[in-house]
Amino acid sequence: SMDADRKYALDSIGDDSTYGLILGKSWLGWAIALVTITAQTWMLFQFVKAAEINLSDDKSDLRYTWKCARDQVDCNNKLELDPQGWVPFGILMVAHLSKDIINGLKLIVFSAKETNSPHDQIRLFVGGTLLWSISLFTLFVSTIYNHAIATTNSEIIINSVVILFITDLDELFFGILMVVNSRWVRRMSIQTTDPQEELANEISTLKAELGTSKEAIVRLTNEGVDLRKRLNKIEAILEKGGICEELANENSTLKAEL
Repeated sequence: SMDADRKYALDSIGDDSTYGLILGKSWLGWAIALVTITAQTWMLFQFVKAAEINLSDDKSDLRYTWKCARDQVDCNNKLELDPQGWVPFGILMVAHLSKDIINGLKLIVFSAKETNSPHDQIRLFVGGTLLWSISLFTLFVSTIYNHAIATTNSEIIINSVVILFITDLDELFFGILMVVNSRWVRRMSIQTTDPQEELANEISTLKAELGTSKEAIVRLTNEGVDLRKRLNKIEAILEKGGICEELANENSTLKAEL
């Protein structure tokens, strides 16, 4: 049904995220969602620039781990980062990003459903693509930045947490909007249907329940009438007396039906 499809789409993209506004029909909702994604992308790109290997750029965060003493011929690598640091990094990435990556792909696939209108297909495809893309970009940024910057196991965890925090901006912004005016936010999204459509759905549900109740009443009434007829027949047989075989057959029939 349409309500089930809406719920599936909203659950996939996140019902507590500004990304969910992409699924709505409001241009303002789209603008808010795109501004959020643009801000996240811009912030993540700062880490990409900081991780560039550019010896002439003083703004680069690149760490040089090789130290060469003036009184020695050999140089020493001071890098303390080892697999014990990369394992927590992988755990953080999987725990924080895998859900959005999978849900983004699910939305892209769901957008091809034939029952969706062309406009719904576009909204679902754009929403799924943006969710999937920003998650993969975050993974890429975290990897190259830590490869260039992190020199200890603790640093790689700290850097990862800072970068992953940027991916939570959509939920933080959505929380602010809900505090300002929750009804306005719901009107821009697909969390609630049109009032007339909601009323029509409720009326249809009540009619269906009423029809079911009427059918049940008619069925029970017919069964009661049939049972009364059989009881009357049994009473007539008992009044005649001595017709045990007919009474036994009638009782057997009642037991079989029950």
